[in-house]
Amino acid sequence: MKSPFFLADRYLIPGLYRLLVMNLRKRGLLEVEIAEILGISVSNVSRYLNMKRGALLRLEDLEEALKLTDELAESIIAGERVSINFSIYKIASELLSRKLLCEFHRSIDGIDRSCNICPEIFK
Repeated sequence: MKSPFFLADRYLIPGLYRLLVMNLRKRGLLEVEIAEILGISVSNVSRYLNMKRGALLRLEDLEEALKLTDELAESIIAGERVSINFSIYKIASELLSRKLLCEFHRSIDGIDRSCNICPEIFK
C-alpha cells in the first residue's frame, strides 16, 4: 500500500498548487507575478496552467479543495502575510483527515474501504 504521505507528495500537493495558480491567474495576476509570490519558476506556473503539472488528481471535483484554495488566493491578493507552503500543507492535511481522497487512493492502490489511517494521522 502506498502511504498517505506518498499520495500527498505525488498527487495532492501539486494539485493544490495547480488550483492556487489557476485561481490567482483568474484574479488577473500575470504568470511572472504568480511565480514571484509562490517562489516557483514562470515555466512551472505555465505548466500548472496548461495542466502539465499537478493534474493527475482532479481536485476541481472536490468542493472543499476549491473553497480552501480560493480562501488562500483571497488572502494573498489582500496582501496578507501568508506562508504558502504551510497553507498548502494545512489544506492537504484537512482534505486527507476528512477522507476526501480515499476513492482516488483506492483507484491507484486498491486500499480497503475500512482504511482509517488518514483521519488518525491528520487529525
